[in-house]
Amino acid sequence: MLGVIVLAGGRNTRMKGTDKAAITVGGERFIDRLYRQLPAHALPIAVTPRDIGHPRVCEQPPFGGPVAGIAAGAAYLARHPEVSTIAVLSADAPDSPRTLPALQAALDAAGSSADVAVCAEAEHLHPLCALWHADALHSALQQLGDPRDVSAKRLLSLARGQVVVPDCDFARDYDTPTDVAAYSARLSLL
Repeated sequence: MLGVIVLAGGRNTRMKGTDKAAITVGGERFIDRLYRQLPAHALPIAVTPRDIGHPRVCEQPPFGGPVAGIAAGAAYLARHPEVSTIAVLSADAPDSPRTLPALQAALDAAGSSADVAVCAEAEHLHPLCALWHADALHSALQQLGDPRDVSAKRLLSLARGQVVVPDCDFARDYDTPTDVAAYSARLSLL
């Protein structure tokens, strides 16, 4: 089974404090657009201190950074032994679930040589758009120790191997009002 950690609890400083999960484009909140595109068999858990209308957990104390959020989500998913892979997605990348088939195919093709498949766009890694073997993610988090204020790239470095999936346009995140306006304009053309 696929577990999905949806990071939705940052301070959103580049958006001047606006909750990115609640941004509405085309009549739909980012978080709802992301959830709508998840596979039916997925077990998602949002990581946020805010009530977003979906099951959620939160790192303690809140706002500990993405790896602290990943650790909180992974702890929740560890209670579900049927979860064999864990996707790490971010609410500010509402179309990121569309990368999951390519990530799964890459992870399967890599066999035991990779713990994680991670998206890249124009040679920029998106560690918050990744698919881990569940046991490997739990192991990396354990090796890391305290996850607070740790970068997602540091967590990736603890994987025994990683496979990069290039040209993941759907991994794009929208961090500024200008980014959101461009995304909204693009959707209106579809």
